Amino acid sequence: MKRYLFAGMVVVAAVLLGSVVVWWIREGKRPAAPRGQVVYEENCAVCHGLMGDGKSEAAYLFQPKPRNFRAGKFRLVSSENLQPTREDLFQTITNGMPGTAMPSWVHLPESDRWALADYVLELNRQGWYDKAIELGDSPAEADEYAGEMTDPGEPIPIPPEPPVTPAGLRQGRRFYLTACANCHGKNGEGREDPTWRTAEGYPTWSRNLREGVIKGGRDGKQLYLTFATGLPGTPMPSQTLSPEQVWRVVQYVQSLSDPKAQEDAQIRIQTLAAKRVPSLPVGPEDALWESVPSARVPLMPLWWHEGYIPEVRIKAVHDGHRLAFRLEWDDPTRDAGAIEQQKFSDGAAVQLTANASPPLFAMGVPGEPVNIWHWKAVWSEDQKRFGDVGTAFPRMVADAYFGSKSGWHSGPLEDTRFLPAVEVQNLIASQDRPGPIEDANAAGLGTLASQSHEGQNVQGLSAWQDGVWRLQLVREITSPDPRDVPLQAGKTVSVAFAIWDGSAGDRDGQKSVSIWNTLTLE
Repeated sequence: MKRYLFAGMVVVAAVLLGSVVVWWIREGKRPAAPRGQVVYEENCAVCHGLMGDGKSEAAYLFQPKPRNFRAGKFRLVSSENLQPTREDLFQTITNGMPGTAMPSWVHLPESDRWALADYVLELNRQGWYDKAIELGDSPAEADEYAGEMTDPGEPIPIPPEPPVTPAGLRQGRRFYLTACANCHGKNGEGREDPTWRTAEGYPTWSRNLREGVIKGGRDGKQLYLTFATGLPGTPMPSQTLSPEQVWRVVQYVQSLSDPKAQEDAQIRIQTLAAKRVPSLPVGPEDALWESVPSARVPLMPLWWHEGYIPEVRIKAVHDGHRLAFRLEWDDPTRDAGAIEQQKFSDGAAVQLTANASPPLFAMGVPGEPVNIWHWKAVWSEDQKRFGDVGTAFPRMVADAYFGSKSGWHSGPLEDTRFLPAVEVQNLIASQDRPGPIEDANAAGLGTLASQSHEGQNVQGLSAWQDGVWRLQLVREITSPDPRDVPLQAGKTVSVAFAIWDGSAGDRDGQKSVSIWNTLTLE
């Protein structure tokens, strides 16, 4: 019943303002802006908002929330007055914030990253300026005040790191238990407290240090600064330990996890090659896949939670006529039901665009749509037997249904006049879908639209075994549908991936995603 009720609704969503601005710039509808502003509006406004206040239309999808640059509460700083330097922001832009939805922007030219750092500093300065004007200062006084508040001041001195020794690690654990364990747990496992809030009022939690994914990275000097300053805007305070004690805590925290975890969490653009083969594998477990190179694509959770799916392993082949992807990811639970209100389906999606340099990794912008192949585990189940209320509640008793062809009687609903989603051939409610893949398009957040039944030309087969999903997606290289991204041997397209974990409550925009990568057909 849930799919009928919700799939039958007509949802009208506003296109993200930041996406409109990107189109506005690209179409030459306004005078040229400074380079930092252009880079910001093309890549950052979709999350942080056009004004840098963290209030984009996409912000509700994220946890942690996008930073409000105008408020001046930057998390990673190196100055004694907790104001970021230009270098602080450049490093954050370059490295991203692993464990959050902010990827590394190392693929941007270095000059663009410096320009972006300067523009974020300007947004911060403008925030302080506006506050002063609100308090009644003159423009000249407000300008002076903003300059004082954004001056990073003296850098925090970082003494040389002492050698790592067993005795030093034992000391580090003692200092950790005194200064950190109350929030991060006795063994670094992290915890949540309903009273913890960020400066913006959002719920927050302490990081699980044993997972090894730390916002500012596990580099010794950066961790030293994090312990010395705390995380401004969060409940994590600065420490009063001596410099040597701080270094011992840093070394102990580093010892809690594998250094590879931080490296694996770094999001980087990759080039994926679809190998030319005589014939395509017949399914995701076909032995032919064993000879195909695999690429590990890191994912970032839009809504962070413990145990999110951190990666998807990608293989791709083509035979000159059809392209096949195989996606493989670890998921300890097989979630293939979505009828009950609190159950959600596992899923995966491939997103394609012919744009060699698409904006961000979201769902296109006006005039530059993307093509999405969305597999849902529940749709694979529906291929065997279409599920409905009676499937979820087989012992449910009903006196009578109205809407069957024979009128009142105890039978299923059959008259589609009482099933509007079925009547209008909505794929979500359809019992005769071409397959378990939804072939859809989007030109901005809130614009996702399924292609017609006739346009559903992506085939999919899936298998789950021993905590691993394997999914094969196949489409003709040459498609007559103008809504499909054209593919051609020797040419490149941009491709991104998304994974939904049903047992974690993932659905709709709550998922783990990659950034855009490059796909080449041999």
